[in-house]
Amino acid sequence: MRKLTIFFFIFNFMVLHAQNYEKMFDPNSYYLYQGKIKASFYSIIDENQFASSRQKTVLLNNNGNVIINVKDHFAQRLAKEGNGRLLDGRVVNFTKRVNDKISCKIVERAPFGLGIKNFKLIPWRTVAVDPHKILIGSVLFIPQAVGMPLPDGTFHDGYFLAHDAGKQIKEEHIDFFVGFQNGTTNNFIKSGKIKNLQDVDVYVVGGIMDRVIRLRFSRQFRWKNTKRTWEMTASDFNQLMADGKKIKLIKDRIQYYSELGKGTPYLIFNMGEGPHNDPDPDPLMDFGRTDCMLFCEHTLALSVSNNYSQMFDNLQKIRYKNGKISYTLRNHFTIADWLPNNNWMLEDITEDIGKGLTKEIIKKIDRKGTFKDNGVSESDLNDTPDTETMKVKYIPTKNLLKIKNKLQGGEIVSIITTIPGVFSIHMGIIAVDEWGNVIFRHASGSKRVHEVKDVKFEEYIAELTRSKSRIGMIFMRAKDDYKIPQ
Repeated sequence: MRKLTIFFFIFNFMVLHAQNYEKMFDPNSYYLYQGKIKASFYSIIDENQFASSRQKTVLLNNNGNVIINVKDHFAQRLAKEGNGRLLDGRVVNFTKRVNDKISCKIVERAPFGLGIKNFKLIPWRTVAVDPHKILIGSVLFIPQAVGMPLPDGTFHDGYFLAHDAGKQIKEEHIDFFVGFQNGTTNNFIKSGKIKNLQDVDVYVVGGIMDRVIRLRFSRQFRWKNTKRTWEMTASDFNQLMADGKKIKLIKDRIQYYSELGKGTPYLIFNMGEGPHNDPDPDPLMDFGRTDCMLFCEHTLALSVSNNYSQMFDNLQKIRYKNGKISYTLRNHFTIADWLPNNNWMLEDITEDIGKGLTKEIIKKIDRKGTFKDNGVSESDLNDTPDTETMKVKYIPTKNLLKIKNKLQGGEIVSIITTIPGVFSIHMGIIAVDEWGNVIFRHASGSKRVHEVKDVKFEEYIAELTRSKSRIGMIFMRAKDDYKIPQ
């Protein structure tokens, strides 16, 4: 697959709009301007800060058992702010109201509480955003914060983590987490850098600075230290798939496993038939690196397997015709080979979701010519089919937003190209998050991304509209009644 460039064209008017902020930008990263957004501040509530009260509110754990009785005013603020520290030092995270009681969970190893998706809150780094506008997990750059003195004597670099959300946080509102400080005397205000309800410029960051900030603070924001698939050992995978068995629908398992693949380093053409197998002696399996097709293959293999050994075997059944390991039997051609040879678990749903919106494209598939170019000898091509003319239907880029609401999450996507000899130039996976965002999750070969990354579906479509060679998509969906070939 050729390398994919994700909307770096935005690095023109988006960075030229304002006050020479481009001087602050890392040249190996990209900055997507979200507009001017009003800033406010929130904190973790400390029960010690509240005067004694005759009225008490009962705190329950998620099983409905009583944790403790707390000061009434503290409970009211806990329900609003989300996290609080009790008189005895325990930290609790608000869950919901239960009549006149409050349900919450006791949080360990998170001194400031938890945000969305169990991200630990970090003072001066965590921000709460509207997930409909900014994806949770994004790294943000806010230039107005650059140079702000921090309590440890250092100065802020302007980078933040979008790791929280709230009912009061709507599109043009962002909330800075200030630990145990408050909305009137925190470091932002005292330094004069950002005032309450001031408009600030917000950028979503990608590329090197995105990875650097995530790596720099990962130990601080990871609560249970959940490993990503690219960090896992065989025993980790066994536990992962044991947990994954609880997810009934394969579309949900695909989203679950692909989420854990985010951040996997990109490397094209990195898998082969194993040592001493020409012309491609690369390993048969390695989750520590990936390209766009391999990311989909790894995710599907996890989704239909119960343990590490089974997953390895199923991966080869996905990668090779009839699971027979051979360069000439590998499913190199996504639409001509990969999809039909995996019809035991995948079906083409392009026409079903794109009725009246599809277009036909015809290509000649020359497997023999491709294999020869890659070093396969003539004698090894006896069972390889001759040149084949194929036609398939795809949904053109201009029609893709029309089918957005028909996507359930878990679909495999093939990007269709005008380049002769191949239908597919790139692949990815559709995810739908808890806020209804439709996401294109893919292993991007762009120099500034070079990893598995999420991007909103509509933003990816906007990039496709600017491509001369990428003209639309084919959609595949996994079957819940799949039967693994023997």
